[in-house]
Amino acid sequence: MKKVLLLAAVAFGLNAFAQDAATNKLLKAEITPDAAAKEKIEDIILKRGGAVDNNYDYTDFLYQFYSSDMALGAITTTPDSTTVIVYSDGTPGYSFNHAVGALYDFNYYGWGDNEFNETDQVNIDSLYVIGGYDIFDGSNTDKIRFTIFKGANGFSSPFSGVQYNAGTWAALDPTVQATAKTMAYAGSSSDGNAGGVSATNTTVIDYTLSTADSGVAVVGVEVPNGGLSMMGDELLGIFIEYLPGGASTSDTIDYSNNTGDINPFYFYYYREGNTSAPQGYFIQDYDSTSTNCSNFLFNTTRYAAWSGTSSWRNDQTSINMSYSHLISVTASGTSTIGIEDADLTSVSIFPNPSNGVVNVELDATTDATVTVVDVLGQVVYAANENFVAGERKVIDLSNNAKGMYILSVEGEGVNTVERITIK
Repeated sequence: MKKVLLLAAVAFGLNAFAQDAATNKLLKAEITPDAAAKEKIEDIILKRGGAVDNNYDYTDFLYQFYSSDMALGAITTTPDSTTVIVYSDGTPGYSFNHAVGALYDFNYYGWGDNEFNETDQVNIDSLYVIGGYDIFDGSNTDKIRFTIFKGANGFSSPFSGVQYNAGTWAALDPTVQATAKTMAYAGSSSDGNAGGVSATNTTVIDYTLSTADSGVAVVGVEVPNGGLSMMGDELLGIFIEYLPGGASTSDTIDYSNNTGDINPFYFYYYREGNTSAPQGYFIQDYDSTSTNCSNFLFNTTRYAAWSGTSSWRNDQTSINMSYSHLISVTASGTSTIGIEDADLTSVSIFPNPSNGVVNVELDATTDATVTVVDVLGQVVYAANENFVAGERKVIDLSNNAKGMYILSVEGEGVNTVERITIK
């Protein structure tokens, strides 16, 4: 039987991490996408529609629920921390991000868990990332490099755990020191050397960019040799670098006049849009053991003196649960999900939107728990109900504030999670 987790888990927030020095630096270095880029990316996401057609993307899944609370951003990446970037307002800064990544668990309830059991064999067929590519110098041969690898569903190599100070995660007891999951990483102490993941059994695929990829680009590659085979309970690491042609340690990218020694490439991502109350959509579970999240990867030579809950490190990635890069995979396999997993009881929740009075109706007679949480992860309603097939249960939420909530119905043979809105 598959594990079944509440979507409510992703609604638990994080406080200190989303406001620490690292995140502030990221926001200062952020490129604001224009309206056309945002429209194109949203169109791509909505057409993909989350975990359908064998396409798996954590951001796609979350976008279906939280699009109004997610802000689109972009970060320029270069091979090391020496490149100077002049932004459109004339402000200079260093490019300290040299790669992005994602850590995925096919047994995560948000996507792969709907189709694969822990014991199923899954084949990773293709990889995709959405980025922006500007051609300032047409003579360069620029590449995107994908590195993928697999490993056990734990903190063992090639994955590791990064411990954060007590009080970092709002979802946890404030005395608990949380350990979050990342890709183990081999950095470099020298400028001009980016380092990379420390996994030894990796598959590396290069994609050469062209003028056809300028603007908002969906870069996709097929995994060679028939794909990467893994079990449903293994973790998948995806490490993505931009390798500009002719790069050196004295490069400059100037967005103020669209010139530069190298062509810029920036990876798009969604981040928490509600800065006053970070909501933690990119966290998997109550224990903060995130296995579906983004990573920023960097050379720390210029930032080694930084300290805090997300101190800059040369030896591993910096996990980030406030951001989610637009990285996806296509996968195939033979599922062993049985009737009890796949043919669940049908649940109807209506009206939606509502004035706060919601009807819940099942097509079977069974006992189930109805839970409603708000966007901050607070449980506003919970009740054990005895459902009779075709009969409605009335859930009165009229005393709650207007806004978005997550309603779940869980029991033997029933597992439904739906976003509801009170107007």
